[in-house]
Amino acid sequence: MKRILLFFFITFQFVQAQDFSNEWEAFFSYTSLVDIVENNGKIYAAAQNSIFIYDDITGEIETLTTVNGLSAQNISEIYYSPTRDILVVGFENGLLQLVFDDNSVRTIVAVRDKIVIPPDDKRINEFLERGDLLYIATDFGIALYNLDLLEFDDTYFIGDGGSQLVVNSIAIEGTNIYAATNGGGIRVASITNPFLLDFTNWTQVNADIWESMTSFNNRVYAITQGRFVASSNGVGAFSGLGFQLPSRARDAFINNDRIAYATRDFIVIYDNGLNEIFRVGDINGESFTYTSVVLLDDILYASTEEAGLLRLNITIPGSEEFIVADGPLLNNTFSVNALPSELWVTHGEHTLFYNPFPLNSRGVSYLFDGAWDNYEFDEVFSARSISSVTINPENKDEVFLNSMYDGVVRIENGVATDVFDENNSTLVPVFSNSGNPAGVRVSESAFDSQGNLWVLNAFADNMLNRRSPSGQWTGIDVSPFNTNINGEAGSNAIIVDTRDRIIFGTINNGVIAYDPSTNEFSGLIDQIQQGDLINPYIAALRIDQRGQLWIGSNLGLRVLFSASSIFSDDITDTRPIIIEDVNGIPRELLADEAVLDIEIDGNNNKWVATGSSGVFLFNPSGRETLLQFTTANSPLPDDEVRDISIDATTGLVYFATKNGLVAYRGTRSSDPQDNLENVYAFPNPVRPGFEGNVTIDGLTNRARVKITDIEGNLVYEEVSQGGSIQWDTRSFAGDKVRSGVYMLFISTQDNIETTVSKIMIIR
Repeated sequence: MKRILLFFFITFQFVQAQDFSNEWEAFFSYTSLVDIVENNGKIYAAAQNSIFIYDDITGEIETLTTVNGLSAQNISEIYYSPTRDILVVGFENGLLQLVFDDNSVRTIVAVRDKIVIPPDDKRINEFLERGDLLYIATDFGIALYNLDLLEFDDTYFIGDGGSQLVVNSIAIEGTNIYAATNGGGIRVASITNPFLLDFTNWTQVNADIWESMTSFNNRVYAITQGRFVASSNGVGAFSGLGFQLPSRARDAFINNDRIAYATRDFIVIYDNGLNEIFRVGDINGESFTYTSVVLLDDILYASTEEAGLLRLNITIPGSEEFIVADGPLLNNTFSVNALPSELWVTHGEHTLFYNPFPLNSRGVSYLFDGAWDNYEFDEVFSARSISSVTINPENKDEVFLNSMYDGVVRIENGVATDVFDENNSTLVPVFSNSGNPAGVRVSESAFDSQGNLWVLNAFADNMLNRRSPSGQWTGIDVSPFNTNINGEAGSNAIIVDTRDRIIFGTINNGVIAYDPSTNEFSGLIDQIQQGDLINPYIAALRIDQRGQLWIGSNLGLRVLFSASSIFSDDITDTRPIIIEDVNGIPRELLADEAVLDIEIDGNNNKWVATGSSGVFLFNPSGRETLLQFTTANSPLPDDEVRDISIDATTGLVYFATKNGLVAYRGTRSSDPQDNLENVYAFPNPVRPGFEGNVTIDGLTNRARVKITDIEGNLVYEEVSQGGSIQWDTRSFAGDKVRSGVYMLFISTQDNIETTVSKIMIIR
């Protein structure tokens, strides 16, 4: 078995991670840190699945994310090799990544993909560098990685009988290598022994569970799970020193003649006689959870789970400051809503069947002009499980937060001003089996053209509620149309058509439509000649530029080719989109796939978020797949994409996942403009190495774009289907055009307005 494992590590080397920064942007949270390391005045701080680098001299911060090639999996440990200028990133699933000084990323999959090691036993716990080798403490033993050859070396299974054993920490002192293990005590071996693959050459010298091990003051200091400190006695065993750390050890750092410990509740510094010389716990009355520590002379850095990176001078009281890269409150993103240069993000959530329990208290995040301004839980009336945000299209400073337990919170000019619930609106609570109120559950809302806010209230006959521009509330009784409506737990899909008619989805009753002008209802269900939906569960609704209603459920996609027909006496049935697979066999588009959101871009293309296959971009008819993004081919942090929102001005497409928020700018399919005054090309100039598309934006609908070389030869031509077009910098012959200046001749559909622009291409 040992030979098989060693052969695997040597045979399968690495995957070069792709840099997506030309076409993607990342918006990760950096408040909850798992580990920090230092090199040459720079602090590398690892969050859940991203890293920020703080330069203590300049104060500058840069980030490493999935856009740079970093994995979206959970980081467990990082290490910086100063001799090779390599940042080593270890993950809970055994993945290993090397970040070089040019920010290129190499992914090592050997441990992660090893079948004989159970998936839950691959966690990387610690790194220790010695010579060419990086010793890696893992949940299965000790793995060795050669930093010169960039390949795995030996793997030591040091449990009884050569079994796998969790190794939390490693230390080397003199000729001995020590391993702190879970339940296997401390194991020791001679580092010079060429046969450490043989478990019999490892000796258990102490029992107990050991969590930390550090070489300091010519000894190895080890700490038990019970916080007791012991030191090596020179003959391989460890002796207790008679004292405990104030709480469980999580990290240690040596600086000259001092050792700093990060415990869960305190950072403690000892001198070489193990006398305590400094301690920090609460700061200004607020407690923090510490995860790692770095001590550089008198400057202490500590990573926290709540507030990013703590920096202080241990000789100056009151010098504490927190450093964190700009980002949203959390990576767990549930919904997004974009405006030009603005974005609202929620972190509350509910289950597939709109159960908000266990309730969460997370606040919301707001991005404006590239900077985050986050609202903490107590700043939004302590509304729990906020699942979506609705923005007044006529007044972007008025925003409504939809809570799955506490009604609707109104924000005006950046301040939460009102909360609407059973006390001051037509919204009503759901009642538990015991008859007690169990929250006012609002999953979604939408504005009509008259400024009315339409709100969905779960478990109520008046599921549909209207708030007028003057603040008057009206409950619309849906039960005469559907007697089962008071059993509806919620809906994440409500839209308003061009005639201010309301269409919303349900869990058990399909699509319901309401015409306020006639006070009449209609709907679509899963019966022939009544809509023929896949099933009555509706998760997404959108009307495209052709007036077609696109309907997403947890089992696939349907299209009603005239959205207005839902209000007619003779309702037409919805239809699937039939495409041909690679073998020419007809099949249904997204059959049995959970569709979580549908968005329409400026070119009438369809962005579709799915529950397990990432996100798709389809052409206007849906018959051609233009793009599919997954974690395997893009910076998406997760293949479950919960929500999509498009900045109609820039064409930036935001994707919300439980592991982070990213945005794609490759298509830049913005809404059509009224004139050609703001036409521009991006990027411009096109520099060597750029492999993406040039976006020509600011166009009117069906504007004609002709691209010629400087001598007037036509190389490309296209008519826009929205506010932009994409050019892959190729000529009609399919060849990339040469370096030079290229002219853009643009005219509106009626040829009344024209403009001329230029693009510089450098190969």
